[in-house]
Amino acid sequence: MSSNYAIIIPAYNEARTLRNIAKSALDFSNIVIVVNDGSQDETSQVVKDLPVLLIEHVQNQGKAASLWQGIQEARKHQVDYYVTLDGDGQHSPSDIPRLLSKLEQYPDDIIIGARLADKSAIPAKRYYANRIANFWLAWAAGYPLSDSQSGFRIYPARLFEDLKISTSKRSSFVFESEILIKAAQRGIKSQAVTIPAVYTPNARPSHFRGVRDISLITLMVARHLFRRGMYPKGLYRSAIKPRLLPEYQGKPEYAGYLMGLLSLLVIILTLGISLLGVFLYIKKTAREETCPEDRNYAVILGKRLKDNQPDQEYIHRLDTALQLYHKNHQLQFYLLGGITANMEISESSAGAKYLIRQGVKPELVHTEGASRNTLENLTELRENLPGKDQEIILITSQYHQARAGYMARQFGFQVYLCPAKPAGSRNMFMKYIGEAVLLHWYITGLLYSRATNNKAWLSRISR
Repeated sequence: MSSNYAIIIPAYNEARTLRNIAKSALDFSNIVIVVNDGSQDETSQVVKDLPVLLIEHVQNQGKAASLWQGIQEARKHQVDYYVTLDGDGQHSPSDIPRLLSKLEQYPDDIIIGARLADKSAIPAKRYYANRIANFWLAWAAGYPLSDSQSGFRIYPARLFEDLKISTSKRSSFVFESEILIKAAQRGIKSQAVTIPAVYTPNARPSHFRGVRDISLITLMVARHLFRRGMYPKGLYRSAIKPRLLPEYQGKPEYAGYLMGLLSLLVIILTLGISLLGVFLYIKKTAREETCPEDRNYAVILGKRLKDNQPDQEYIHRLDTALQLYHKNHQLQFYLLGGITANMEISESSAGAKYLIRQGVKPELVHTEGASRNTLENLTELRENLPGKDQEIILITSQYHQARAGYMARQFGFQVYLCPAKPAGSRNMFMKYIGEAVLLHWYITGLLYSRATNNKAWLSRISR
């Protein structure tokens, strides 16, 4: 065991996983600090017989406050470093030696356990939300970041000397992002170590809400950028300079990343008007509905599964398809969506089973298992749907149908929109914002590819 660092574990309703995490952490340090952030389950009880320092919050204060209080407790022990990891099982203390090995090379930097290299093991929305956060934070910090949202870190204790940073409940998931910017301003960078992406089956649902929390992180970053005159040097160092290297330009994500930068530039130059236009288009299209009964093909876009079963939003899409089937028993269904996160079945297969159980003839149901996002969905559809210029009934959620329909038309399909209409969501506005950003990104890439006659890029994003 080492006394050179303390291990801090913030915990909120982690009774199912915390004990194993804490016991394993004790193998690596005799200073393990658990901060129970007002949990409503048995979080405290499962570690009370372990030799850990247990801090109790009477009410939930958020992850930022929990980390901060854990750090203040660790400072009393005069250690040189603080190791932080989550209590939900996504971080394994057995990976601490990997981070310590990196620390030997970079003793003055923050060491981060980066999960994004294992894309197949991460829920798609979580993956892309993290990638968006990486871009903004890297810009503000002034250097590339691999996984800005990982809470598995080693911090040098000196970073927290006279550090001023918000720890309010609203800052729960902003804290770990802002601290990277604050550290960079003090000359402390971060170094990444690849670790497995672990999503434990019996863990509680993540407290991280992609759209909401990424929006809060983006607003925080925007404040830092405005204070520094948009920090163009940071954008160049973090996003442009690394991608001017020849070895990067051959990678598949090169075009998407470059178009993301161009899309952002368009938004800035138009003072957000271009993004507002796309947002209004999405809101208008969400109200459109053309569900003809006499077409041959209905395409159902998949949705992330829950415990290998369709979630409520996906079921709304499938039930919309069933309504069409009851009017046309010859209608063929193409379900799109591969295996995401740690599921054992593809989104399309789970949807197909649901339809067949509801009486749809199996020979009318077609699936694919390779795609993970809307662009890949449509690429697979282009390869699998017989003939060209086909008419399709496109079934997806209202907030998503504008982007999906627009992209499908670029792939040569004649599209009839048939929206699933679930009950309203408190996060619906942010979903529309997210769709606007993604569609703006796609349109920017499409227009640029056409203007430059880049056939390779066009073949990936249109027919």
